[in-house]
Amino acid sequence: METLKEIVKDNKAKFSHAIAGVLYYVVETPKGKYQFPIDMNDRDDVGTTTFVDEYKAITLMRYIRKAMEKDTLIKVSNG
Repeated sequence: METLKEIVKDNKAKFSHAIAGVLYYVVETPKGKYQFPIDMNDRDDVGTTTFVDEYKAITLMRYIRKAMEKDTLIKVSNG
């Protein structure tokens, strides 16, 4: 798996889908495609934030880091 820096550097995070209040974003890197969740049910974390369909991946770095720590960052394909 790539490092956090490699995943966020110069890449985009695109909204994929939502299930039960959890948003899933995908980041494509030269080495692979990664999916991570953002739990909208965790009001202490997201508050009243509005999420859009695409961000610079670095903007969502805190959620990517959390996913890495919780083993919920999934490599869905190789580059």
